[in-house]
Amino acid sequence: MKKSIDLSNQTIKSNIEKLKKVMTERGLDGMYISSFDPFLNEYVPLQDNHRYYVTGFTGSMAEVLVPVNGRVRLYVDGRYHEQADLEVDAKDVEVMKIGGNSSTTEELVQDVKKLGIKKLGYEADRTALGYLKRLAQSAQETVGLETGELAEAISFEPLPAFKEIQTVQREWRGRDTLEKTRSIFQNEKQGMYLTALDSIAWITNCRGYHLPFLSVFCAKALVTKEKVYVFVTPETPVSDKAKKETGLEFISLPFANLQKELDRLQNTLHLNEVWFDPGMLNAQDFGMLVKVFGTDRLKEKNGGFYEYQSIKEPVEIQQVIASFKKSDKAIYNTIKWVKDGIKAGKRITELDLYNETTVKYKEQGAVEQSFNTIAGVGPNGSIIHYGNPSDEVVIKDTDMVLLDSGGYFDGGWATDTTRTFFADGSKKPEAKMMEMYTLTLKGTLALQSAVFPEGTKGMVLDGLARNAMRKKGYDYNHGTGHGVGINVHEPGVRISTISTVPMKEGQVVSIEPGIYVPGYGGVRLENIAYVVKHPDYPNMLKFVPLVYIGFEPALIDMNLLNSEEKLLLEEYEAECTKRGTSFRAAK
Repeated sequence: MKKSIDLSNQTIKSNIEKLKKVMTERGLDGMYISSFDPFLNEYVPLQDNHRYYVTGFTGSMAEVLVPVNGRVRLYVDGRYHEQADLEVDAKDVEVMKIGGNSSTTEELVQDVKKLGIKKLGYEADRTALGYLKRLAQSAQETVGLETGELAEAISFEPLPAFKEIQTVQREWRGRDTLEKTRSIFQNEKQGMYLTALDSIAWITNCRGYHLPFLSVFCAKALVTKEKVYVFVTPETPVSDKAKKETGLEFISLPFANLQKELDRLQNTLHLNEVWFDPGMLNAQDFGMLVKVFGTDRLKEKNGGFYEYQSIKEPVEIQQVIASFKKSDKAIYNTIKWVKDGIKAGKRITELDLYNETTVKYKEQGAVEQSFNTIAGVGPNGSIIHYGNPSDEVVIKDTDMVLLDSGGYFDGGWATDTTRTFFADGSKKPEAKMMEMYTLTLKGTLALQSAVFPEGTKGMVLDGLARNAMRKKGYDYNHGTGHGVGINVHEPGVRISTISTVPMKEGQVVSIEPGIYVPGYGGVRLENIAYVVKHPDYPNMLKFVPLVYIGFEPALIDMNLLNSEEKLLLEEYEAECTKRGTSFRAAK
């Protein structure tokens, strides 16, 4: 895998110096740099990720604080501790490793105070309004840099041309746009300004694949009960079918002219209540909304449309099921390709595995990967979000390999699955590998088979996945489950040690415990499941797996499984055997 751009340490050092010159000219004591683009996406191409230009860190999420004097501070959570150390130059960038119940946000905000930063700069179009409010509590003054201001000092690479926006076929989607909007808004004087791209894709039933690993399209929207006004740039192609979709109006204009267009619409619509999500709205757009609608009409709606979007309709679930069947086959075929090649004495590298995974997904009809495939061999498996597979790391027959991948198929729903496997199942793995794998498997089985009351908070379920490994002194530095939808990470459902999000019927969520030992290796076993009402117990919920790929027989220590776990494993493997995706059947 090649980076879309690859900056040398010297270039990054030069960029830091250029940034600090801008800061000095503006009288700033510090500068906050986010990982986001103007739409606040999670997966931002490196060429549009300003954080990358001043750190060299390629992970999807991190925060940056640049003091005018001293090293740049890169704040990363447990998923990226090891990766950050490997990617940044410690002479210029200090890695701030955040764990436990703290967060990158909390630590950065506290450091603004500790470092005595009185005047703090930020990019107004790349900083979430909610985050800015936190920063403003620590600095005496915050100063927003306008769109393009940093580009005058640092040379940012341009993005490729956008693909055409297309509608999702009727048989692949749930309700039409107006059915959704009329169920959300009580009257025609309400609206919502929307910039979360997956929510725009959901409400419009359109896809565009404008950015790597995303099926969405770049746009902003004003959503009302009777129409969704979709704002796209002049260079964005829109299909005739999308333009004719009932309830949609595509408006092409430079985003610099968006305020005038919103003024025009408000003069016609006379909205008296306009919602916005402070977590998914950048500070620059908020300033524009204040000018158009005034503060009295603006209403915060935390989470935006995710409370509706995260509950999948039956036809959507059917599309998700179909997508995972194809994804299952792609992953199974990839792992089998490695195992067969190793047995035949072929030289297979990490990079070969990464590339072959993409090939196998395409063979199953994938339009795009849903994130950058993680292919970690041996010790690299301990790097939770390992993203730089090497053509120099050769897979040995006694290696444990972690493969985390996903794709987009018909309908534009994301898939996401992790399997850890042993390169040659005829060899005997080390006892430590088997212990790590089996304890992780126990966690996956325990949570996947859980029965729980409606409204149970994610933090209650989280412990089920960790219990067995904690008894042996292991744990993991990430959440156990995230929502999956149009984007591979979808808000609206979460399973973690701090999640207060209630579980509801129709949610789609990952179950992914893991054990990671730096310098040795890592295990993660991730299944995606959807939440249904229990058929026998009133007011109870349960999970139904979407993933059916057999576990690694060579790495399972049956002596560590109790009778219930053995039965659960047998039932799961029997279904995988029916589908042709069990490695027991392949032996």
